[in-house]
Amino acid sequence: MSESKPVVLTEKTRVYDYGTHKVELTGVLELVVRDSGTHRIKTDDGLLHVIAPGWFAIHIDDRGKGWTV
Repeated sequence: MSESKPVVLTEKTRVYDYGTHKVELTGVLELVVRDSGTHRIKTDDGLLHVIAPGWFAIHIDDRGKGWTV
């Protein structure tokens, strides 16, 4: 399976909204989107996160930088 190249980010917060629950990540540094729709994220605390597809929306505070792609 192929995946996209990592996108370097400087997001303050990224919230994945699944309707019944939300997943909030702070200090997002890097994002990889797999063909399956899964998001792999690295945060500034050194943790790696896997976010399954199926969210309704993503809410992003990017420190005022705007769209990266």
